[in-house]
Amino acid sequence: MPEYQWAINNGEIVTADYDRSMSLNAEQVKSELKNAFDSLGNSVEITPVSEEMSEVYKIVIPVIDGSTEVYVSAKGTTPGGRNNLMDEQRIQQKAKYLNYAVDKKENGEKAISIGVYKKDNAVVFCAWKLSRSNAASPETSISKQIKIQTIAKALTEGFVQQDKGRGEYACAFRKEFIYFYLNNSDWLHTGHVTELADHTIPEEDSSVTFNFVTSYFSDFSRNRIIFGAPGTGKSFTLNKEKDELLANGGEYERVTFHPDYSYANFVGTYKPVPCKDSDGKDAITYEYVPGPFMRTYVKALENSKTAEPKPFLLIVEEINRANVAAIFGDIFQLLDRDDSEVSEYSVQASEDIKKHLVDKLGGTPEDYAEIRIPDNMFIWATMNSADQGVFPMDTAFKRRWDFTYLGINHNENDIKGNFVKLGSGIYRRVIEWNELRKAINDTLSSYKINEDKLLGPYFLSRKIVVPSVGNEINADIFISAFKSKVLMYLFDDAAKQKRSSLFDGCKETTKYSSICEEFDKRGVEIFCKEIRDKFPRTISVVAESAEEYK
Repeated sequence: MPEYQWAINNGEIVTADYDRSMSLNAEQVKSELKNAFDSLGNSVEITPVSEEMSEVYKIVIPVIDGSTEVYVSAKGTTPGGRNNLMDEQRIQQKAKYLNYAVDKKENGEKAISIGVYKKDNAVVFCAWKLSRSNAASPETSISKQIKIQTIAKALTEGFVQQDKGRGEYACAFRKEFIYFYLNNSDWLHTGHVTELADHTIPEEDSSVTFNFVTSYFSDFSRNRIIFGAPGTGKSFTLNKEKDELLANGGEYERVTFHPDYSYANFVGTYKPVPCKDSDGKDAITYEYVPGPFMRTYVKALENSKTAEPKPFLLIVEEINRANVAAIFGDIFQLLDRDDSEVSEYSVQASEDIKKHLVDKLGGTPEDYAEIRIPDNMFIWATMNSADQGVFPMDTAFKRRWDFTYLGINHNENDIKGNFVKLGSGIYRRVIEWNELRKAINDTLSSYKINEDKLLGPYFLSRKIVVPSVGNEINADIFISAFKSKVLMYLFDDAAKQKRSSLFDGCKETTKYSSICEEFDKRGVEIFCKEIRDKFPRTISVVAESAEEYK
């Protein structure tokens, strides 16, 4: 089998063998189309138009005054083409699919022909002029080709046209250009759009110099991750130290990672924005929209030119709830700091980033050919390895951060002595939350459960367990939170395999609802003997409850 040519994320062209398992099936094609719209903030409905027309999709796109529909004849691309060329990608789609889309177009509806190219994480949409096939049989496969060089260029530039001859152009583009293509497909297939590549800088713009080394001094680490068990006060600690860092000026931005978070969200990407065309009508254009990293980076660089450097902080909550390797991408290289707290190694800035930095900071694109993180930019994060659904971090990523571990009893002083009345009748007891928490932790530890799954002092929020006046915790609020947070966490996660042991005081340990009902009546009596024995009923409480018990 010959080695075909493939384009990868940085626009490089490599050679590799091909087998049919690499082809995208119908569901994968549908998924990539949906992801393109979802990544731009528009959740669309995508369905095949019928079982017979399984490669034609109806896409319903929400708009301000309702919805609009697009018919897409789509298939995953495969390598090869005319004369077994190794430097092309193609789709081979039955004539009936293309002609169905043409019928829709001739009926005044929006219809296009798309090929979905995917190699590793590199995704490019290839598009051809939609035209009717004159094949004798509707089952005849029609082949459409595009050069791998065009796909590679699209990965780095965003949108590219390829002259197919006879005044016809094929298009290749990243997902952020999907709306631009939809709105201009007829025009894009019949004319060369030279103005898309026009990024000239006015002559009066002069180069600028940035002081990556501002000599800003701080005892705080530039790259740091605070981690520990749930409720140990990671965000609280980070917020408190943020105030200390910014006490004399500076700014911060906070972002929370999640499984669908991406490099485009974090660093930035081109997105569609509304505008007016030359006739004053509503239209769509594309602008580079920076993410929290780029916004903080620009502010830090701008401040670096002044005589009074200030700190600029980016806070990432729940950093390991997303794939950090994918989110940081090439920015990962910048996390290595030298003795002056500046990135030890630079990275090549993309054309998109260069243009954005010129727009925000002045100068020429050459000024931003290589970028580094200045010493006045801080990146802090929180992490809890006990959470379900977290992503692993590789060693290379971890060693670029300073880790601070918050022990299971960190910050417990504020909650010591705060008590709540639980249970009713003879089961009524006065319980100190901190002691109950520790008793539960001791029991979980005896089950060989890791420390990062134990309960921190603020597993229940501070406003619940630290009364504004006195030491008595509001029982109604505490009980509601304890059932929905502590009991659910123990039942579904930390003690899932030890329910019958931990909830030994309950008649029914297989139903969460039953445990909650018993907790309302019997309080800590629902737990095992090791926990119950740490909270004996006092004579005063028994006497107070005797009448109620009768």
